[in-house]
Amino acid sequence: FRGQRSPRMSHRGVGFRRWCALALTLLASCLAEVRGATHELRAGPDTTHFGGWSASHPPVLTVHSGDTVRVWTVSGEPGGVPLDLWDVPSELKAVWHTACGAEDGTQPQRDLPLAHCGNPGPHVMTGPVAVVGAKPGDVLMVEVLSATPWVSWGWNAIRTGKGALGKSPAFGFNTLQGSTVVVPIDLETQTCYPPWLHGAAVRFDATGAKPFFGQMGVAPARAKGTISSIVPGPHGGNLDDKHLGPGSTLYFKIETDGALFSAGDGHAVQGDGEFCVTALETSLEGRFRLTVIPAPEGEGGDALGKGKEKGKPEPANPKVAVFANLTSPRAETKTHYLAMAFHEDLEVASEMALVDLITWVVALTGVTHEAAYRTASLVADAGIPQIVNGLKTVRIGMPKTVVHAMRDARFLGEKDAREEL
Repeated sequence: FRGQRSPRMSHRGVGFRRWCALALTLLASCLAEVRGATHELRAGPDTTHFGGWSASHPPVLTVHSGDTVRVWTVSGEPGGVPLDLWDVPSELKAVWHTACGAEDGTQPQRDLPLAHCGNPGPHVMTGPVAVVGAKPGDVLMVEVLSATPWVSWGWNAIRTGKGALGKSPAFGFNTLQGSTVVVPIDLETQTCYPPWLHGAAVRFDATGAKPFFGQMGVAPARAKGTISSIVPGPHGGNLDDKHLGPGSTLYFKIETDGALFSAGDGHAVQGDGEFCVTALETSLEGRFRLTVIPAPEGEGGDALGKGKEKGKPEPANPKVAVFANLTSPRAETKTHYLAMAFHEDLEVASEMALVDLITWVVALTGVTHEAAYRTASLVADAGIPQIVNGLKTVRIGMPKTVVHAMRDARFLGEKDAREEL
């Protein structure tokens, strides 16, 4: 009968179901492997580096591509946080004791204290973390999964002669003596109470952003020596961008084996500009997923969206497109592709960031450079994350909805043209 199944067909059906079950099991196993393991890295004298980025810092943790690292960072102005008034975590006191000579960050062994306790910069970064298989030329994709304050105070500093108005006669700020103010934090309500506001509260989301790590990056090439944590650069470093909080993804060109990722300089709240030199600096705990994207084989060509025919770019896989002339960190949020550039002159930094964004968009979509330029004028937004780190930062973002529409239209247009032929 038509509706009756033969024993042979039933046997095949059972075998097919078993095959499907096995395939699903293997797929689940692969997905679990892709998500990777989770590691924890606490801050301390042996797991942090103070004030600089360098390939000479040995890794304090080694992970595999796709692993997640839960990182604790510490922040405080050495000598500027009285231990009898504030609950300074033991991790920070240990770092200060090792780096500065005393648990409060003072330098009792020196007649004249050195800036940053003799280190090239003021920031304490946790790491570095080596990623197995990462090599120069690859890209480290860093997904910021969380960033949470874990200490009930932060701090804000004005440096003498520094900052947006450090040399300006306006309000007499060119004669203002630098000072550090410790600010209470309510961890439960995610709110701070700056003493200069006489009881008024500032929520961490007052700028439309969440707490974030000001310092993120990979080790610079060994030939570059030690780069101060004050300045940003191709390796990352002092990015200080409020858009790089949880939910963002960053791309760093790897310059040394293992990538050597570090993070620090927690910011509870900061507006674009960071005018008086610091934000509300604080200690953060965060989770990062670290994934190595291998460099595409060969140079240029279709892999980087250049196309076979001159003047007719081809869209590239997004994980390949990010390699297109990658000379500065790039980032994504849920809504935007972000290009960034660093220079003493904001006009130069703006040009660099716009060129980088256009390069990336062309690689992603296959449109011409002129088309990307015109589109940027319509929908892209420029911002200035900070103007106080020696090299100023300009960030330009383009909405993903527009970029994806450009890519889809290019594909559909080519398809229609082929069908007409």
